Amino acid sequence: MKIKVTNFNVENLFNRYSFLDQAWENKDYNKFIQVIDVVSLAGRDGSLVSYQTTNIQRNNTAMAILETEPDFLAVQEVENIETLRVFNNKYLDDYFEHIFLLEGNDPRGIDVGFMIKKGLPCKVLNIRTNCDLGVTSRVSIPNMGYMSKGALFSRDCLEVDVEINNKVITFLVNHFKAQDGKESSINKRITQAKKVLEIAKKAFDQGKLPIVLGDLNMDINKPEKPSDNSVNLLIDDGLLKDHFPKETWTHYYTSGKEVSRLDYILPHASIEVIETEIFRKGITTKCKQYQGDRFATIGPEHTEASDHCPTSIIIEI
Repeated sequence: MKIKVTNFNVENLFNRYSFLDQAWENKDYNKFIQVIDVVSLAGRDGSLVSYQTTNIQRNNTAMAILETEPDFLAVQEVENIETLRVFNNKYLDDYFEHIFLLEGNDPRGIDVGFMIKKGLPCKVLNIRTNCDLGVTSRVSIPNMGYMSKGALFSRDCLEVDVEINNKVITFLVNHFKAQDGKESSINKRITQAKKVLEIAKKAFDQGKLPIVLGDLNMDINKPEKPSDNSVNLLIDDGLLKDHFPKETWTHYYTSGKEVSRLDYILPHASIEVIETEIFRKGITTKCKQYQGDRFATIGPEHTEASDHCPTSIIIEI
């Protein structure tokens, strides 16, 4: 049985609530605060793009997903599960039947999620969160929001056990801490990688086949710091295998005009990988490293499907 597993950092997929668009007078409170749509951010300061631009961008995000045709999709940078539900219904025509997301530790409110195609003959056995690991306290910081101090995972390592074709796959969805060159960040990223590998080994010892996937925020071909071998720790152990060619890139950094590989799918070494795929038709026109076809509505600013590309493997299971 052939299965396509895809990872996609959808870049700041947030909610739009009723109160952003309607006056308070004569409104029912529950309807007033409900999620009515998705919205894109213009920047990390939280500023919003217009409705028109959001619709263009999120239609492009949806087209990138629909043309990729994943059976299993891991996502990063999503505000919450309601965002995914609205996005799946409005933009994807309910392509996915099962949607999972548990709130993580990022103060910006970006979480990891997991989605399963409608009609896929599989059974979800368990979901587990690891967002509480290492947490020493939880505090509200003025003008920043909620902070989990000491958390091992910057967002979460979301585990989903799925039975398909008489086998159990454990998907470990991650979004590692970004590199900033600080020793504390390097140590945290290494700790995250070691814990993920430990969880993957435990899954295999229990008779399950682990697949680690997500935005790991590091290009193994050009790490910012030689001492940051976090992703290599996952690969060099031998339990997991990277099937993508060395020249792979999955992300375009607008400010630096550079491409890099930040996104990974690392299946257990015993899983047969038939094909790998990077889908780039949704990348900004600023990215001159890609000269292939793009969606007609892709422009240079705020219309790209994401700054990341959907990354897929096709496996025989």
